[in-house]
Amino acid sequence: MMKIDEILSTLTLEEKVSLLFGKGMWDIAGVRDIPEVTMVDGPHGVRKPLDMDKTGVFEGNNPATAFPILGALASTWNVDLAYEVGEALADECHYYDVHVLLAPGVNIKRTPLGGRNFEYFSEDPILTGEIASAYISGLQENGVGTSLKHYAANNSEFERMTISSEVDERTLREIYLRAFEIAIKKANPWLVMTSYNKINGYRSEENPFLMKEMLRNEWSYDGVTVSDWGAVTDRAKALETSLDIEMPGPSLSKQKQLVQQIRNHEIDEALVDASVKRILEFVQKASEGKKKAKDRCDFEQNHLVAKQVAVEGTVLLKNDRNVLPIKKEKTKSLLVIGRHAIDPRISGKGGSAMVTPYKLDIPLDKMKEIAGNDITIHYVDGYDDFNSEQNEMKQQEAIALAKQVDNVIVFAGIPEELEEAEGFDKEVTDLPQSQINLILSVVKEQPNTTVVLSNGSPVTMNEWVDEVPALVEGWFAGQAAGSAIADILFGFANPSGKLSETFPERISHNPAHLTYPGENGKVHYHEGVFVGYRYYDKKEIQPLFPFGHGLSYTEFTYDSIHVNKEAIQDDETVEVTVTVRNSGAMAGMEVIQLYVHDQESSVIRPLKELKKFKKVHLNPGEAKQITFTLSKQDFAFYDVLSQGWQVETGSFDLFIGRSVADIRLTKTIHITATEEKKPVFTRKSLTKEWLADKNGKKIITDFFDQLSDELNMEDEYTLSFLKECPISAVISLFGQKWMETNDAEAKVDQLIAQVNQLNEETSKGGC
Repeated sequence: MMKIDEILSTLTLEEKVSLLFGKGMWDIAGVRDIPEVTMVDGPHGVRKPLDMDKTGVFEGNNPATAFPILGALASTWNVDLAYEVGEALADECHYYDVHVLLAPGVNIKRTPLGGRNFEYFSEDPILTGEIASAYISGLQENGVGTSLKHYAANNSEFERMTISSEVDERTLREIYLRAFEIAIKKANPWLVMTSYNKINGYRSEENPFLMKEMLRNEWSYDGVTVSDWGAVTDRAKALETSLDIEMPGPSLSKQKQLVQQIRNHEIDEALVDASVKRILEFVQKASEGKKKAKDRCDFEQNHLVAKQVAVEGTVLLKNDRNVLPIKKEKTKSLLVIGRHAIDPRISGKGGSAMVTPYKLDIPLDKMKEIAGNDITIHYVDGYDDFNSEQNEMKQQEAIALAKQVDNVIVFAGIPEELEEAEGFDKEVTDLPQSQINLILSVVKEQPNTTVVLSNGSPVTMNEWVDEVPALVEGWFAGQAAGSAIADILFGFANPSGKLSETFPERISHNPAHLTYPGENGKVHYHEGVFVGYRYYDKKEIQPLFPFGHGLSYTEFTYDSIHVNKEAIQDDETVEVTVTVRNSGAMAGMEVIQLYVHDQESSVIRPLKELKKFKKVHLNPGEAKQITFTLSKQDFAFYDVLSQGWQVETGSFDLFIGRSVADIRLTKTIHITATEEKKPVFTRKSLTKEWLADKNGKKIITDFFDQLSDELNMEDEYTLSFLKECPISAVISLFGQKWMETNDAEAKVDQLIAQVNQLNEETSKGGC
């Protein structure tokens, strides 16, 4: 066990400063007897370079289990499975002598064009935070650290190292910081990694609001903060906001400069000591974690975990006429089309998420294994995305064969050349036209056509989706995708995935579309809290496939909903119990989703907000009761005026659904706020705000009676005329005579002081 205070007291200034920088590309520490700590990229596998002096972002990595992308993991809606992924990753980290996996990324998917969307979980902060917490716990409870990233509002790759995300505080807290908060409070990651971008003009690692006010003070995070690789521009400023480690290292010139600044008393050495102490505590945890390493790494078992994620993350989007599953007893021949069936894309291209797979299941091979001698399976490419002459020939071959078989499976998706990768944003969301033409041509000849998608984020499908009876979202599903999709197509596995993000009809429907990707070094988040399904709900825009959507080969019925209390105070909890039944003929898994709606609010709120979810397995005819517990945070919004989370007295709807658009049960409860929000009045406060407050109404009514006999506060039209005006404007319009002997500004200030004092006394129990 390291004696941290003793070690800290013996280190020279130069040695302490050296600990604030990486030792190399992937290592830190290693000063005196302090052990080195090795960190490598995730999140979809252990990406340890063969040469640890290189990045390995393009090639040259050790083989490891390539898990499905985080978007697919989120589409399982299964926190227990996310924990298993963490366990498997820890197993392989130990095998490769890695102490920390630089994952997961919990940035919100603001638009389908985000180049790194496949590395993130969801458009929703609750789903993101819960799945991420389980993933982190699976790693850290097995002795391997995690690095929660990218903190914060890092939602695109456009000008990613310089752009400023301009986000209001309520939106930051409710949407973009919420998943970080959940993961930190529930799972306590060993590291938090800052982002490349600025937030409201401050570089993330120099942002006092993010680093000090939120992370250290409000969330009480006492772990280590680390920069993204190559992100830091001013090490002294970053140190002042508590950035502990700059990566990569060693950055010797920066070290010398920082030492000189400390000796010149430009920087308080106490800041260095605080960071070094956190780093030493982290090194100690990493060293202790190695004791949990197993004798051997079970890559085959980890492959099965990857397959289970691929199975549960696959989303059955359409299944008209029950085209799926393929019935062996009724199928003699099958045509498989598309190179994704023989050369699957298992992840996005390059960057942090590029994993060299330990093994690789090929979809076509796995389908043939299941079919055996019972079904003849033909394969053709069917399309060529970049050679029109070859494309025409391949398409004709596919059309001719489609007429002769019982079923067609088209493997379609985003080709590698169109970039879903770190460093690039996407330019399109449509499939290549070659694939669209192929799908439309084939389905005309063979109505039993299924399209299997391979992609990292939503694709738009207006041109062809209505023509295709069966549609499967397979994602970039890792090295076991082939066996997973084969099991689902033939009914050996029942699809249970639910979309972790909305699929819009067209990209122009996306709420960020008008301001994306930004200009003049800024991107404005004008949509506020209306990200993803929150926007489509509010705008009454029907998306192609809604958030939370996913079909099954069986049927589920929602029998009842009960609450243990019809009315509560906001400091109490309420239990919501739902009964769900498998009314079909096949065992399956269902995700029960609970959304909350505030019927009346002083601020604009979404119509539905996901608050709880649970995945359950049900045999045919089986019913289960699921109970959710809701507390104050589940009903609150962030009030920027009072600088706190606020619940307002009123009625709240509790929606239970199969998706955000498929609500099966509803219950309404009444909540009484224990601390009613008291407005703080200023010169900008409008007449309607004064009238909405008990004390304010009396004060302003009495004053207006004195100001002018034109102001009849009982008259509806007079009230409508005045309500959008501040008091100063009312005086200007109706108080000309009054102002001959009175000071208008002084009077306004007097009224403001009077109402604020009365409200303060009332809130403390005064009269």
